[in-house]
Amino acid sequence: MHKKQPSNPNARRNPEAPQLYVTPSSKNELGGANNRIQVSSPEEVLAYIQCTLGFAPKDSLVLVAFTEKQLSTVVRCDLPQPIRQMLRSDTSECVTYMDFGLTESHKLQLTEVGRHLGQLMASESSTTSCLALYLCDDVTIAAQQVLSVTGAANSIIASQFGLQGIPIDQSWIMNDSRLWHLRCATTTECFIQGEIVGKPEDTAIYQALDPEGLTAQERLPASRSLLFPPAPLPLSGHVPDTHRLFREEPHVVLDWLVLWDNNVTTGPRMLDSLQVATFLESLEHARVREAVLALVCFDLKTAVQGMAALEKFPLSILDGVEFAANALDGLTVKDCMNGSSARAPDWTRIRQLERLCHQLLPLSDTRSGGVVAGILVWIEWARGRGSIAMTYVRQARKHFPTEQSLANLEKFLNQGRVAGWATRKASAWSPQHAA
Repeated sequence: MHKKQPSNPNARRNPEAPQLYVTPSSKNELGGANNRIQVSSPEEVLAYIQCTLGFAPKDSLVLVAFTEKQLSTVVRCDLPQPIRQMLRSDTSECVTYMDFGLTESHKLQLTEVGRHLGQLMASESSTTSCLALYLCDDVTIAAQQVLSVTGAANSIIASQFGLQGIPIDQSWIMNDSRLWHLRCATTTECFIQGEIVGKPEDTAIYQALDPEGLTAQERLPASRSLLFPPAPLPLSGHVPDTHRLFREEPHVVLDWLVLWDNNVTTGPRMLDSLQVATFLESLEHARVREAVLALVCFDLKTAVQGMAALEKFPLSILDGVEFAANALDGLTVKDCMNGSSARAPDWTRIRQLERLCHQLLPLSDTRSGGVVAGILVWIEWARGRGSIAMTYVRQARKHFPTEQSLANLEKFLNQGRVAGWATRKASAWSPQHAA
């Protein structure tokens, strides 16, 4: 990834000037007020990018930051791998996209790319918005499919920028020297669709910023592989202090449970980094995990009141909420883990939990990942699909060999026990619940 800034990012604004402008290096002699170059065409934007980076980018995602209407930081990274694969007709990813659209795996990858880049752009406090430019050179599919692929990918990446408070106001794509707007403020009046773009080297801004033409001769730097998310740090001897948590911060536990409840009530939503960290942190505590399963199977009130009745939650967690320890809820929660409660679970909410865990699993580390995988195993067992659950747990144990909850699940499944819910017609899961 390459991130550079222009030589003078603090130039004064002129409300009479075109939408984009930049002040070049002071070593260049230019005419006009305030020694300023106005940037108003795609060729000039490309020239600004090339001169700022020091080379002409290829097969890249380039982000140009704005401080109001002042051009600022330029960031370049390799075109995200899912996009590159779907732009070539000889890949399975391309065929899959044509038949089914973006896969869950591609969505997760693009979400992480957008989150990482959005956080990077937001780290510059003066940035108010961005322009995203997709430079697609290695393409073997039709132009309309290129637009479809990049449009779908851009919508995911742009949403992550929005979560960081840095909107992508405009999104462009360039392929075969032609420019399209994927997203811009004047979409209904946009006439730049498939327009041939001239050479950046022929623009006045290029002549001003690079009069010797050095950037046109500079080769693209070698690519560096970036991991999304970053590789987790080696595990330490960290043991979650559940007793201190409940003693000093019971409100934090309640906030965690409310977050889980919101996401299984309305269905998983786009998650930001803080939410992912919160979900995974909460799962490190065994008592919180038990409460999460109970609130998913039933509701938040039943889970909290039941855990308090079982003395697994301190009564202080009930402060400020209209809940009270309830023995009947305690019995329901106690039987939940064994899938044997008289009260039938809410299979729709369990389905939403499954979807949420599929979002969290690729983002988890070696400590929380085994717990998330364990929840997915438990869901299949609770549905009465013990053979599938056994296959899952064996696969999970290979990835998370030290996770004790998975080891306990494997022993439990080896006993051949069947969830009580699956033995009763009124409470058994059926394929209609998967719809």
